[in-house]
Amino acid sequence: MWFIWRKDPKPPVKHVEEDLLQAVPQQWAGPLAVMMASFTVFCLIWFGIAKRPTSNRIREKYNLKNAVGDPSNQYDPISGQSHRFFKAELATRVLSTLHAVIVCYGAVHSLLSEPELYADMLWKTSPVCTFYFAVSMAYFIGDIILCVVMFKEYGTLFLIHALCGLFGLTVICFGHKFHFFGCIGLLWEMSTVFLNNRWLMLEYGYKRTTLFVVNSLALVLCFIVVRVVLGCPFSYMFWSQLSAARAEGMVGRWTYLAVTFMLGGFNFLNIFWAYKVWHLSPHCAPDSRFDVWLRCLSLQQLVIGGYRMVVSSNSRQRPEKERPEKES
Repeated sequence: MWFIWRKDPKPPVKHVEEDLLQAVPQQWAGPLAVMMASFTVFCLIWFGIAKRPTSNRIREKYNLKNAVGDPSNQYDPISGQSHRFFKAELATRVLSTLHAVIVCYGAVHSLLSEPELYADMLWKTSPVCTFYFAVSMAYFIGDIILCVVMFKEYGTLFLIHALCGLFGLTVICFGHKFHFFGCIGLLWEMSTVFLNNRWLMLEYGYKRTTLFVVNSLALVLCFIVVRVVLGCPFSYMFWSQLSAARAEGMVGRWTYLAVTFMLGGFNFLNIFWAYKVWHLSPHCAPDSRFDVWLRCLSLQQLVIGGYRMVVSSNSRQRPEKERPEKES
């Protein structure tokens, strides 16, 4: 027969999942995979520490009481905070320290191994930088969740810090731009290591040690130098180059406004917290050697305190007969 009835093949059906995959740019696959893996690891570490049994040290320090009708829930009778907050504090500190060490290493490694970043600070990108930006984004997602759940304890400033951090890293990582200034921003986390070390030593009774004094002094110097002395000029350099690119039509209006707001928010927080650190002066027993050292940690009293330490030390070591007599 010269004709054969043949059924036309059906066109392939396009599923919704295929559309979703095609909607995601291919260059985003790597950062998204790193984000998910990092977020999973961070969650495991946080829950592994926060879900530990409440220690006797926490019970005795905060004088925890059992909640009425729920013996498993304990609370601080003064602040009303649950025992879960005190247990979560250690997990949060450990995790933030781990994040700070990882991203600071990544920023230093990128700035040293990628000299091309200095030649084109706005548009030059690096796969190494992208990896560490993705890790940091995973941390800030968890930080936002924690700040929302414990908003009463952490407050608005910490939530703004987390939101600005996540937004800035999203623009840098998925927008494939501003990698040099992104590395400078990651270096701001350097002071977090000393801040958490100070909390650990205060919490576990190592306040009256030389290590505590050295760490507190390193915290003051690192925070002010990295975040303010270097952070503000680099932020202005970023904003000025961004403004020039905006004038040439290379940066969109909303990106320019958002980055400007982010830089303003970050630098406001850095200056505000630097003011707090500037007046850092831990309390201890009066007229003690550690009291003099710890009060010298306030930069306002660093020179005066050091001078008084030297004078008092010399006066104690000088024999009585060598001391000058008072004028009549």
